Amino acid sequence: MNESFVEAGSPGWAFWRAAADACIGLIVGTLYAFLGILVAGIVGEEALSSLYSELDLDPIFRASMGVFLVAAAVLGFGTPLVFVAERIAALRAVERLPAGAVPPRPLRVSLSSSPYAVMRTTGTVLFWCAAGLGAFFALAALFTEDLREDIETWIVLGGCLLFVAIGWGLRTAGRSGLDRTIGRLQALWSSWKKGVPAADAADARRRAAAVEVDVPRWLITPGARFVNRIALVLTIATVAALAAFMLSVFLRQQCRTCEPVHWNQPIENGIDVLSLSSGTAILICAVLGLAAWICGVLLQGMREVVLARWVRDGRARRVDPELIEPLVAENRAAVRLEHGLSAAGAIAVIFAGGMSWAGADAGALPVVAAALIVLGLLVGWSDAGRRRRERQTIRDVLFPGDAARAGDDTAKVQGIVHRRSPRS
Repeated sequence: MNESFVEAGSPGWAFWRAAADACIGLIVGTLYAFLGILVAGIVGEEALSSLYSELDLDPIFRASMGVFLVAAAVLGFGTPLVFVAERIAALRAVERLPAGAVPPRPLRVSLSSSPYAVMRTTGTVLFWCAAGLGAFFALAALFTEDLREDIETWIVLGGCLLFVAIGWGLRTAGRSGLDRTIGRLQALWSSWKKGVPAADAADARRRAAAVEVDVPRWLITPGARFVNRIALVLTIATVAALAAFMLSVFLRQQCRTCEPVHWNQPIENGIDVLSLSSGTAILICAVLGLAAWICGVLLQGMREVVLARWVRDGRARRVDPELIEPLVAENRAAVRLEHGLSAAGAIAVIFAGGMSWAGADAGALPVVAAALIVLGLLVGWSDAGRRRRERQTIRDVLFPGDAARAGDDTAKVQGIVHRRSPRS
């Protein structure tokens, strides 16, 4: 049997993979919205109080924080279920691979445990959270007559009971699914433990026998070292700006329940200047980071297109596998774009919800938010088939071996991740 690395795929897995990537983008956007509200609110109140009060942004920010809590709860319990569906579809796609085919390392790592284990854990957490909240409201209604007469109290209790039932159902279904799939997964793990070294060695032999060619300049320029330096500079600048901002907050209020501290001049003005300058620096770093991210996505997309054309003739050739690994193991440019669109959609959802809750006119912002999220999902979903074809062609022509994600070379998960053999 000739083992080889084969890209897996199916229509069902393509959809759920795109949905899972959209959830990742939504989570990132939700966190960015929270940080943006926090920084903008503090800077506006401390350093730009007159303009801040004139624009009347405080009610919108406060309402947006309420929307953030709702979005965080929905994503916190909904995203694991989307990942369960994605991994179930991935498991079925892997099981349909022909004999001797070894799926790529990122896919093997994602299947290092049963998908239903995540469902069971999510159900358990939901059950106890809903039960605890329901018990709190039940005790409050028991000892407070006004709450017993309030219809909202009973609506909340009914909702808690509903989520308790849902959590129990998810926990039970997860336990049952875990029992059903553990045998299938153990069979896959056993075959991968034997197949990965053989497939990696076969790629090394084919790569050694192939004709060595010069590395195309578009594959190495700009280099990873240059890109990493830019990322390092932006990271250091952002951390420094955040530290200065937190210092200004601490000087104003040492703890959450403490009274605000008022200093004598010129310290008072210095705190305002520090708050405004650090907040501005955070904004500048965010803009530069966004620009760098966009340039990175464009660069990766260009390399993917040109590399696909370069290997389209099917002639075997040899280049350094480390240059190919990111293009066959890391997220595609389309997936990164999906993350960005979904994150922007989440930010728009939170601010649109905050404006609506505060009684302001959100205008077309809700429509824009929905369009960004749907567009991101479509971008990731539509790239699935192309991703599978292009990555398989790259594997058949350049033989990169067991290509790993960054930092994954020494991972050992259930014996299915094999340490890379020496490069030829």
